[in-house]
Amino acid sequence: MTTLALNGLGRIGRLLVRRLGASRPGLLGAVNDPAPLEQLVHLLRYDSVHGPSERPIEGFAEGGQDFLLLGDHRVPLFHASDPAEIPFPSPTRLVVEASGRFTRRADAARHLKGGVTHVLISAPSPDADYTVIAPVNRAGLDPGRHRVISNASCTAHATAPMLKILDDAFGLEHAGMSTVHVVTNDQRLLDLPHKDLRRARAAFQSIIPTTSSAFGALHRALPDLPPGFDGVALRVPTLNVNLVDVVATLRRDADPASIKAAYASALAGPWKGLVGLAPPHAVSCDITGRAESVLMDLDLTLMLGPRFVKVFGWHDNETGYAARLGELVLDLTERL
Repeated sequence: MTTLALNGLGRIGRLLVRRLGASRPGLLGAVNDPAPLEQLVHLLRYDSVHGPSERPIEGFAEGGQDFLLLGDHRVPLFHASDPAEIPFPSPTRLVVEASGRFTRRADAARHLKGGVTHVLISAPSPDADYTVIAPVNRAGLDPGRHRVISNASCTAHATAPMLKILDDAFGLEHAGMSTVHVVTNDQRLLDLPHKDLRRARAAFQSIIPTTSSAFGALHRALPDLPPGFDGVALRVPTLNVNLVDVVATLRRDADPASIKAAYASALAGPWKGLVGLAPPHAVSCDITGRAESVLMDLDLTLMLGPRFVKVFGWHDNETGYAARLGELVLDLTERL
């Protein structure tokens, strides 16, 4: 069994620790994050969106080395800023790069030293060896050739099944997407300089139009997407759960009933567990904690013509993404 290490205890890194602590408590061999031990322990224990940890989490220092205690499992905690300087213990072979800082291949590949053979980036990467969106293209992942791997983004994992199910059932002539997206730590709490002048504005004061990293990941994972597939993200002042709006021109006629039937039938096929149905009259807080990649709100489906459709899907951008990341981690640790 491959030993796993984690670089970065941000939003996704902490949720991944919680998930692995519940399913495979002995798998995590080491963690790195520059923040002090006591701060990291507190943030692992308590979460303003997802609530307190269901399992005990402690921290302590011994012989000059920090440790996390996840239940009864001791995990060394390092505090390096440069991936090349992290002393991950042998026999670590897989590193999850979850800091958000090292998304380019050359930067993430700085982990490839000692016994580390593979890096899994918990974000879109412009030049990773392979970008995975399960189950669209996971079968094409070849650890023998792909050493720096991207798990795409939460929005990409939500949008891919929405597009693929439509394409399989009706064909796609044209398509676009917009996402109503919660604020993230890459925005300013109050007005402050940022290279994106819209993200420089106070995150909880406005609806903030900006770009989405999902489009590059979607084009890499779904190379047959219609030419020009693109869209926009609208950042809104909430903490969790996004709504994806896909608009498409179909190759074959459809109606609301056939659109709904296509998504409903997909739930029992390869998308089982990854695509779900939103509860009736859902609002965003109803989706918190759901682990599916997307929950289709079929009551919002709009036919704007026999081949022109709008469909909507909710997703918990943190829980759902951490679930896909954890599944890919378990797959890789079995294959390496």
